[in-house]
Amino acid sequence: MTIKNLMYVFVLLFNILPAHVFGDVKSERDSVETKYLVDAKVLFDEVSNIDISKGHYRVSVELLLAWEGDTDLFLNKFGDEVIHGSKLESFFEKIWFPEFFISNAENPRTTHYRTLGVFEDKYELVERFVADLSIDAEMPKYPFGTLDLFMDVASFSGNTKKMIFNPVFIEVGHHDVSRKVLKGNWSVQNKKLEEQRRTSLNQGGKEKFSYLISHVNVEHGFIDAVQKIFFPIISIILLSLLINHFYVLKAQEELYAMRVSGQLLLFLTLPGLKFALAGELPATHYLNLTDAFFIVATLIVTFNMLMGIVSHYYLSELNEQLEAKYATVIRVAGPLFAFVIFLVFISIIFSA
Repeated sequence: MTIKNLMYVFVLLFNILPAHVFGDVKSERDSVETKYLVDAKVLFDEVSNIDISKGHYRVSVELLLAWEGDTDLFLNKFGDEVIHGSKLESFFEKIWFPEFFISNAENPRTTHYRTLGVFEDKYELVERFVADLSIDAEMPKYPFGTLDLFMDVASFSGNTKKMIFNPVFIEVGHHDVSRKVLKGNWSVQNKKLEEQRRTSLNQGGKEKFSYLISHVNVEHGFIDAVQKIFFPIISIILLSLLINHFYVLKAQEELYAMRVSGQLLLFLTLPGLKFALAGELPATHYLNLTDAFFIVATLIVTFNMLMGIVSHYYLSELNEQLEAKYATVIRVAGPLFAFVIFLVFISIIFSA
């Protein structure tokens, strides 16, 4: 293979791999012709108030839209100036520009500023805005797994024959700023920017409009989940098993009341713990991992409390040999029941 052929293969791979390997940007160009191909760049300055119980979060975003147009009109009037405010609004009356709304916003976005300039023979419109966005907060393996923080930027100043978004890049945070962009106990796993086309009731309900969709997949902090969820639940399960193990013998009949009351206290602690974590748990129509842990702990504590009530009724009527035999059964039954219930719910969660 000659050097010329090797260079040809290298150039071919260089053009193909970014779209399929790196995956940060996904453009869906097809045979649809459009008048304005609008290059889009998205930068998240801040992502905060991630609430998986209500399914929303807040973003501060910089959006850059660039398109070809009659730039001489701008250059003759403003030169290399970047305009904003009243100049920008009056100039928009003379040209076409891409207008959009955030389709998954809970209320209209709050714009901090908009600027317009010309760079490399293209108009560049930059807007910084804040918005509260709704999401599908589905995490079956919560607190494990990832959550898709998506944002739908929908065009409305022309259908796909008029304009199409061309996703260029997406970033979370400025490269030269060291502050934490993603607030709370979350970390970014991956990100993607893509373009889709959807029909609208506008123009007869058959024309398609371009949507710019950003995806920031985040993962919940493991240490935070351990100290807030798993450590308290596992502690309750262990305490319940220990009470079941030690407070069985008839010789300690005065401790029967402590055994039952101890299990009852643990039983009431579980809903209190879940209520305290209500703002951090996803409100779902399915069973997630955290729900399974609470159900398993409730079943184990209930089983051990029932064993205490039954043993108090029956063991007092037995002789010492039978009492020791049934006490051994009770001590084995508690951990065995806990192990079986735990395996059943874990298999349900991870097989879904």
